[in-house]
Amino acid sequence: MLTVKGLKAAYGMHQALAGVDLRIALGEIVVILGANGAGKSTLLRAVAGLCEGQVSGEIALDGLPLHTLPPEEIVEAGIAFVPEGRGIFGDLSVSENLQLGAYSRHARKNRIANLERVYDLFPKLKERGRQIARTMSGGEQQMVAIGRAMMADPKILMLDEPSLGLSPLLSKELFQNLSRISATGLGVLLVEQNAKLSLGISDRGYLIENGAITGEDRASALLHDPAVQAAYLGGATAS
Repeated sequence: MLTVKGLKAAYGMHQALAGVDLRIALGEIVVILGANGAGKSTLLRAVAGLCEGQVSGEIALDGLPLHTLPPEEIVEAGIAFVPEGRGIFGDLSVSENLQLGAYSRHARKNRIANLERVYDLFPKLKERGRQIARTMSGGEQQMVAIGRAMMADPKILMLDEPSLGLSPLLSKELFQNLSRISATGLGVLLVEQNAKLSLGISDRGYLIENGAITGEDRASALLHDPAVQAAYLGGATAS
């Protein structure tokens, strides 16, 4: 289980996170909902060891403290992060992007099995192995980014706005794949603008406002909460 306690982050005088607590178990999908600037991306980057601000608090995975580790050791411990914008290597092939995800000692041992798992989830990546990544569609590039993260053999997969720029059809396909990934035993921690789709696949959700957690509940309860509907679902009753 990933646990975060009292996590704070500041950029100079600006307090981006003000004592965040959360948890996510293996095989669970958890979504973080909040307005732009609420601290969602900072939260994921802090867990990944990539936050450029001052960070304090406790982060642990299965009891192993992560908050004192550099990013590469956090990956080694079992955290993989897909940032907003995907961050793939556009001039490399699909296959090369995937192989670069398995750079850690732990991941190298399971490289073949993890590659088969990625191809099982995203058959198109196997078909397009030699294709240069930047020539792919946005949805296909997102598959590459997620596949590369899975090649790190993580316990927890974190994604920042994975449906950004995707069509409704591709977004739906993406979320179906995230459900399949969770079913393999990975924990999925998700920051996502599409509240309805993300709550539809999630087990639980957190609401964040001004860097602080303001609510937590089962995803099904949040989906039908009038306040959540008004804030994130356009006021419409979710089906």
